[in-house]
Amino acid sequence: MRLFLQAAFVLSVFLLTGCAGGRQDVNMTEDELPYGATMRENKTGFAAPMTYDRRFVNEEQVAVVADYFAAIQNQDAELYLASALPLYTEYQIDEVYSYQDAGELVASLHQGIAGQTGEDFEFNMILINEFVQDTSFGGLEAMLDLLDHVSDSDQKFSDQMQGAWALELEWNLLYNNQSSSGTVDSQWVYLFQINDQYYCCM
Repeated sequence: MRLFLQAAFVLSVFLLTGCAGGRQDVNMTEDELPYGATMRENKTGFAAPMTYDRRFVNEEQVAVVADYFAAIQNQDAELYLASALPLYTEYQIDEVYSYQDAGELVASLHQGIAGQTGEDFEFNMILINEFVQDTSFGGLEAMLDLLDHVSDSDQKFSDQMQGAWALELEWNLLYNNQSSSGTVDSQWVYLFQINDQYYCCM
């Protein structure tokens, strides 16, 4: 599990200057600290327990990610459709898997995790370890290219969206009737804003 630096509003970094033998103080404000410096853990405020850096990720974005994975955990097709990116969901159902509906898709996503844990599992914590807003980032760029390709609109998906983000997640899972635990890290998911709404996909 990645270690995070828990910091207050001001961090003093002491740089030792070898040749002069002196010491120089560099003050950094909270806004200058990198992602992960001010992580917030919320176990009950969302559909799944979440940890994130509140300076980079807002609560509405976190809520959509939590809903998305709670839907997979509980095989809740209605919640999944409310939180998953519609265009990508349609592509998965119709083109990738040839499923009948979202219920089959959610069941498959659930099984993909349950197959590693002995059928039952629960997200004990979902940590957003990285938050990238660079659309040239490899995974995000590839996803945008795919969405532009599968969209049947006259306007490209990437031209319609209001924002796009890549999130690196770490899953802490409970299983075997919550008697065992395990961690899955480096799971990238993507968050998009369309018509003032956030949607998740992976």
